[in-house]
Amino acid sequence: MSSTPKGKSNNNNFQKIKRPDVSVRDRKLDTLNVQLKKVDQEITLLRKQIDQYQINDKTANERKSLLDENKEIIKTQANLKTRRNNIHDTIKQLDAQIKRKTNEINDRLGKKNQYNSTAAAKQRIAEIEDIIGSGDLSIVEEKMMVKEMQSLNKLMKDLTLVEPIKKSIDTDKAKIAELKEQLSTLNSREMSNKFEQNQKKLDELQASSQAVYDKRQALYNKRTALYKRRDEIYAQIRQIRTDFDNEFKAFKSKLEKERLKREQDQLLSKVLEEKEGALSKLQEKLTHAKTPAFTYEIEAIENCLVLLDPTFEKPKKNVLSEVTDRSLDTKTNIRKVEASDLVMVEKKDDGYTNTAPSKSKKYKKKSKSKSAANQGESNIFSKIDGKFSLEPTLIATLAELDVIVPISNDDVAKTIEELKTKLEDYKSRQEEQTTKNIADAEEEIKECKAKYDAKEEKIKKDLEEKRLKEQQELEKDSN
Repeated sequence: MSSTPKGKSNNNNFQKIKRPDVSVRDRKLDTLNVQLKKVDQEITLLRKQIDQYQINDKTANERKSLLDENKEIIKTQANLKTRRNNIHDTIKQLDAQIKRKTNEINDRLGKKNQYNSTAAAKQRIAEIEDIIGSGDLSIVEEKMMVKEMQSLNKLMKDLTLVEPIKKSIDTDKAKIAELKEQLSTLNSREMSNKFEQNQKKLDELQASSQAVYDKRQALYNKRTALYKRRDEIYAQIRQIRTDFDNEFKAFKSKLEKERLKREQDQLLSKVLEEKEGALSKLQEKLTHAKTPAFTYEIEAIENCLVLLDPTFEKPKKNVLSEVTDRSLDTKTNIRKVEASDLVMVEKKDDGYTNTAPSKSKKYKKKSKSKSAANQGESNIFSKIDGKFSLEPTLIATLAELDVIVPISNDDVAKTIEELKTKLEDYKSRQEEQTTKNIADAEEEIKECKAKYDAKEEKIKKDLEEKRLKEQQELEKDSN
């Protein structure tokens, strides 16, 4: 971000931005307008010359008449072709029907049957009856004749059934003959000859008019070239106007960008300052989260176990010595707690609550203040009426750990067991909880970065939208 003094540097930048020169644009446009006027005059002259080279009305009418006649011939020929195709299709269908019906007759009568009519079958039956009536046949021959006569009687029934089929075949053959006669009348040879004659006349007319066509075509080509030249001049004029408009827009855009850049730098500077402050606090939180979880709770439990259980040995390690309660230091003289030494003692209001210990700074400060209040005492036990009672600091610690305060020998054992159980629980969850605390802190850092990145993007987006809106309004005013 620039650190130049306000007002001075920006004014210098504005002076360096040169405004487009309108006079240069106008000089270029004047030259092109002169050329454009000259091209328009030439085009007007060519149009008049084209109108002079026209084909006479008689030739044009004759040519139109021949073309119309050829169109009718083509249309008629197309109709005739369609009719011929339809007739051919009908003949094919009839031929197929005849074949199908013939096959049907052969299937009923048999292809090898020599009697194709009822008359022939009746005549043969009469002959067999005469032969049998003569009495000259043997028994075997007579049986054969009777069998043949029975076959002929059955054949006569089949011939009676196929007789209508034969009649329909004859009808189909008659239709085919009629359709073939129609085909002979649909010959378009005469029309083809007429079409060729008309085309020959059209070619003659075309040849006689070709000179006029050539002159007109030459004029058309010149006019097309002039149209092209005029379009090029128009394109140059549009380009000059567009270039000047773009230069003027760029001039205004540079001024506007400079103003928006200063505004954006100011807003982004403020956001970055807030971001650095927020991330600094979160980094401190991450450093604190890297301290092993439940450190205070574990230390407090171990100190209690040292005082209540002579067999317990506190692990030798240095874990955040600043949160260790000096009034519960392991160097204090230890006296074994006997059941006869314990008496009920009223709890003093030391400002503690019976809640689970916390690793927060507020809680640690509170614990340190309690330790300092009792720092002058050298022993965790004191005598009342010849008996020993638990030190109030120990009672407060047990209460804060949510552990039973012992008032008898049995209660001491239960308290020790409960303390050990809690100690194992805290140790088993220490690594997982520490990892979670670190992950949560890192996630907060990530979210914080994303939040301020989004703010930066929003500032840039808002300023860009503002720039576009102002630019559109400027273009609208200029139009």
